[in-house]
Amino acid sequence: MAKQGIKVSMFSNIEKNVIKAEKLYQLNASRHVNRVATNFRNDIMRSMQQTPKDGREYPRGKKTHVASSQGNPPAIDTGRLINSITTRLATASNKPSATVISNMDYSARLELVLDRPFMGDESIAYNKARIFANKIAKQVSIDKQFKPIKVAPAKVR
Repeated sequence: MAKQGIKVSMFSNIEKNVIKAEKLYQLNASRHVNRVATNFRNDIMRSMQQTPKDGREYPRGKKTHVASSQGNPPAIDTGRLINSITTRLATASNKPSATVISNMDYSARLELVLDRPFMGDESIAYNKARIFANKIAKQVSIDKQFKPIKVAPAKVR
C-alpha cells in the first residue's frame, strides 16, 4: 500500500525583522544622541554670548574687557574658548555616544575653580541638554516606523 500524507512548512522572516528593527533603532538612537549633543554645544555657546558682563574690567590691548561674574558662564574675550568647543557625533550603533569638549587648557579652571559654569553639570546648558534629551527620548522608539517583513504563506506539498 502506498503512503499518503502532506508536508506543511513555514518559513520565518524573524531574522530579517530583527536585523531591520536593530538598524532602525541604531539610526534613531544615534540621531537622538547627536541632536542632544548639538543642542548642548549651541547652548554652551549661547550662554557665553549672553552672559552678564558685570565682573572685573581689565585692559586688553586698546580695548577693555569686562569679565562675567561668579556663577555665570565666562564672557567671551579672545574667542579661543568658544571656538574650541567641538562636537564628535555618534555613529549608528547599539550604544551611540557623542562628545562635546573644549580643548583649551583653562576651560576646567574656569568651570571648577573660578565658578564660571558653562559645560559642567552646574551649567544652564547642561540642564537644558538633560531636559531636551528626556523630552525627545520617545523618538528613539521604532514602534511607528517599523514595518515587519510579512511571513510567507505556508507551503503544502
